[in-house]
Amino acid sequence: MAVDHLVAPSDAPYSCDVSAHRWLKRNRTLLALATILILLSSLAAVLFTRAFVNLQQEAFEERSLAYVQAFAAASQPWVDQEDVDMLRAAAYLLLAGSATYVRMETSAGLLIDERTPETEDLDLPDELGVSGVTHRIHRDKGDLLDVVVPIPARDGHVQIGISRGAVRAQASAAVAVAAGTTIGFNILLAIILWVGLPRLRRTGSPENGGPPKRIEPSQPLLVAGPLTIDPNRKAVQLSGDPIRVTPKQYVLLELLAGEPGRVFSEREILEAAWPESPYADSKDIKQYVYLVRKRLAEVDSDGRNLIETVPGFGYRLAVESVDREMTGS
Repeated sequence: MAVDHLVAPSDAPYSCDVSAHRWLKRNRTLLALATILILLSSLAAVLFTRAFVNLQQEAFEERSLAYVQAFAAASQPWVDQEDVDMLRAAAYLLLAGSATYVRMETSAGLLIDERTPETEDLDLPDELGVSGVTHRIHRDKGDLLDVVVPIPARDGHVQIGISRGAVRAQASAAVAVAAGTTIGFNILLAIILWVGLPRLRRTGSPENGGPPKRIEPSQPLLVAGPLTIDPNRKAVQLSGDPIRVTPKQYVLLELLAGEPGRVFSEREILEAAWPESPYADSKDIKQYVYLVRKRLAEVDSDGRNLIETVPGFGYRLAVESVDREMTGS
């Protein structure tokens, strides 16, 4: 039986040639959600980067302070002896690493002031009596960490400048990773929305701007003699009495009742009842014909004759002969 489906015409306003305004209006909820997700992911990336950089900065300052304190403690004997040569030799070792200048001063005066070529003309204020870690951004000299610690048992201090290049490199890497992750997430989100929006439009309700739902029209009853089939309820009755049938038994009866008296070949029956099974054969048809006849006979003994075998051709619904038998005429 052919069944007409109500579908949206191909030139409906849901095709891909809608105007930008209508497209935005129809998908404004999803676009707003996508915008919120993008903003949240960007905010999360910024907060993560800031927290990571702060942690790296704090760890760098702690390591630098411990580094300078260790140097001050190790150089105490040379300070007591005022061995400037040894202090300078130790300072050169620091300058060969990440240090940019090394100054040592006591109440008696300046002991050493050794610097790299980049910081030779750097103006360093007198830090006597000051202790701690400060940031100094010197123009044309880079971003330096200025660390001042007291010299143990002496009225003096050690002042060392340490380049923050390593911290800047780590911060730049963190920013690059966070930015790449955010961009990748946003691209993935855009792809998901781009692919998902058309599907949501096809399945959406008309109130939300989607196409109308596919509507299956009501099908009329099939009446063949004493047999009545309701395609909408998938129900079968014989002379007004209901008959219990399985889905394949129902398909067999519906096929035969569609054209009473016509002989349906086994191929036609197989295509209707077993369309996706390559292993079904005439034995399956005979079995189901037997079962349907048995169900019909449970209601009326003459009902088994409703399905007639036409040897060599197939099966048909013998409505006229059954009507005569069941009415006694």
